[in-house]
Amino acid sequence: MSLKSKSEAYDNPFGVPSSLDWLNFSEALSKYHFYTYFENSLIYTVGTIAITLATGSMLAYCLSRMQWKLNSAVLFYVSMGLIVPIEVVVIPLFQLVKTLHIKNSYFGLILPYSGFAIASCVLMLYAFLRSLPKELEEAACIDGANVYQTYIRIIFPIVMPALLTQCVLIFIRIWNEFPLAFIIASKDQFRPLTVGLLGFFVNVGVTDWGLIGASMLLSSLPMIIVYLVGNEKIENALTAGAILK
Repeated sequence: MSLKSKSEAYDNPFGVPSSLDWLNFSEALSKYHFYTYFENSLIYTVGTIAITLATGSMLAYCLSRMQWKLNSAVLFYVSMGLIVPIEVVVIPLFQLVKTLHIKNSYFGLILPYSGFAIASCVLMLYAFLRSLPKELEEAACIDGANVYQTYIRIIFPIVMPALLTQCVLIFIRIWNEFPLAFIIASKDQFRPLTVGLLGFFVNVGVTDWGLIGASMLLSSLPMIIVYLVGNEKIENALTAGAILK
């Protein structure tokens, strides 16, 4: 559809295009503000991945490798995050973002995204870390390494397959997220691709399906590339966990 002219999109909607019309992509880039929305989506996605993996991996390490009083309670509390969808808490979350004065800012979306993504990250890494032998920490302690050195130099490289898997999963989830971004990022300069695509559809209407197809393909292409590259990482993480068990 993205390679068809306006008239051919109506005359031959499901067939192969008779000629390749690449002007749809250049026109979509000029009218769609693709680069601004792409930059915003990239900032939201990379920021969420960085915060989620940094905090989630350390929390998973504490829950799985250390014994402390509130271990089970914290693990149960984190697990509850899997059953709470964004739509249920969108109103109090919106009020919280306004109270913190981070509405229409990058942190206004990065922090909620990280909060909702950390539950699955912690639980996945928790299961992965539980399969590692305790002798790793014991050997590091004998060599004089403290908790932080043990985590950074020994544990972190071992759980890298699981971290890469989480990168792919978080990227796909945040790149496609719409409801929260539509509510919190009301200014055009902070809107991601999904919200910007809606505004583009409203302006174009249903008269130029070739242009709509080109804009949708441009918006989906980064996610498709990340999935194709990270698909093998997901398989390696599952295989590594099976071997360690």
